[in-house]
Amino acid sequence: MFVTAQLKPVTAFVEGNALSEKAQNALQLYYLNLEATLLRAKVLREFSTIKSYSIIQNKILPQQASLAYLFAPFILSNLNKTVVYTTPSSPTVLNILNQYYQADQKHSSEHKKASNPSKVLDALNIFLDIQKLEMSDADFIYSNLIKALCRADVSTIFLITDLNLDLNKVLDIESFFNVRIIQIRSYAEQNIPDSALINMNQLLFKNKHEFYSDLCHQFSHINAQLLQHCDQYRFDQAQHLIEDMFYSEHIVEKLSVYSEYMQTCLQHEKAALI
Repeated sequence: MFVTAQLKPVTAFVEGNALSEKAQNALQLYYLNLEATLLRAKVLREFSTIKSYSIIQNKILPQQASLAYLFAPFILSNLNKTVVYTTPSSPTVLNILNQYYQADQKHSSEHKKASNPSKVLDALNIFLDIQKLEMSDADFIYSNLIKALCRADVSTIFLITDLNLDLNKVLDIESFFNVRIIQIRSYAEQNIPDSALINMNQLLFKNKHEFYSDLCHQFSHINAQLLQHCDQYRFDQAQHLIEDMFYSEHIVEKLSVYSEYMQTCLQHEKAALI
């Protein structure tokens, strides 16, 4: 796929799974010249004044506590971080997001109109890329890591996956592209109620019943695994900061602003097609 030898690890760092031919073809259709795009981003990254975070999470299954990471981009955004969060579309995710905007509508990386990631990031410093394409967990991680590396502003990439990664190849990618790549466990073994049964008014507002206080604590603990890699937070500091956000309503405020913006984008796109 690549002529440049240093690019080859980006298609073979998941142990036992190389990037499939189907996924390669999709990437080559998405970018006119993928290799040139990656190399150009590598050069420009050194001069980028914006240091963005990319969070790439494998599919969230029903009742998995890894749903907590859906709130990670809003947590980071509240700390003035620019962040793109990417995960496959699933009922678990849509049960939450569709309460705020039409997240199940075609937009995200599938369109390059009003909901283009760069435009949304310029306005809000946050973008949720909910992808409808069906692919294996490995291909999803490969494809979206490559897309993240094609952005010169991306300096840190979180991979939320339980796939086994070849750490030597990951280090090679980090060194060549001058990025940090951090794998975070998915907490797949921890169960929570189905997302359709979660009362968001209890989870995200100040007054919580005991069950939602416990769920908030659990979500804060999980997200602290990620946040401790930002700005030198200790784990206990990160957990306390996140839990404060759940109670101070900072997360729901950011979610509401993002949702209003995205809903407006979707309506404009729909009107343009009529």
